[in-house]
Amino acid sequence: MNPRLLRPTASIFNPKSIAGLKVWYDVGYTPSLTFNGSTVSEIADLSGNGFNATQDIANNQPTYSATAANGRPRLAFDSTDLLLSTATVADYFLNPTTAPEFTFIAACYAPPYPAGSLNWGSNAQANGRVLIVSNFGSGGNVIIDIANASGGRLSGAIAEPTSDPHIMTFYRHTANMAFRVDGVTLLSKSNASGNFTTTTAQLQIGKTGDGGTGSNFFSEVLVYAGALSPSQLAAAERGLGRKWGISVA
Repeated sequence: MNPRLLRPTASIFNPKSIAGLKVWYDVGYTPSLTFNGSTVSEIADLSGNGFNATQDIANNQPTYSATAANGRPRLAFDSTDLLLSTATVADYFLNPTTAPEFTFIAACYAPPYPAGSLNWGSNAQANGRVLIVSNFGSGGNVIIDIANASGGRLSGAIAEPTSDPHIMTFYRHTANMAFRVDGVTLLSKSNASGNFTTTTAQLQIGKTGDGGTGSNFFSEVLVYAGALSPSQLAAAERGLGRKWGISVA
């Protein structure tokens, strides 16, 4: 028998194989990028929903590198860089005004604070905020606000990795919230509360409406409107891990 027939076929994860995909940015797919020299002014949404993320101001555009993420592409953001998506809370959350559900999975990282702070979320709006910041302040603090900063907040000081890249996951599944790195849950709560009263806040990468300082790096971003099952979550995290050369539990 031909030995090649005995070799396992490497599976390629397709984010669209999981229902609810709303936003998909892949820095590794260069046709989706609009270049302005060494920076990127737009990244196209590969989900099919047309939620492209743009930046018209040259000084605020992230810098592209073809080999900086385990020999693979990434975008580097400094303290002023920002890509603003057309996707709003109403687009990438399921039931935002009654029982918010969304799942964010990305190949990304931020160096130790104060050099870096991983910022992702929305422009600040009263009762309409999505704020996710990692490596904020000393001690590896992670702050996640979904809908509000009281019942919808998950935070803690953890031993968070600060080398590039890692698979980081944030989610709010009604009352359940979690922050995961490389397939391992580092922070969680099961009594999250609060719903969105404003759903027009736009998704931002690199800097949120509440500011944020330092550098951070993204290679791929997936956003699902809804809760993923444990098997779906594992498939997505491991799929991105294989693609970006990251070991995932």
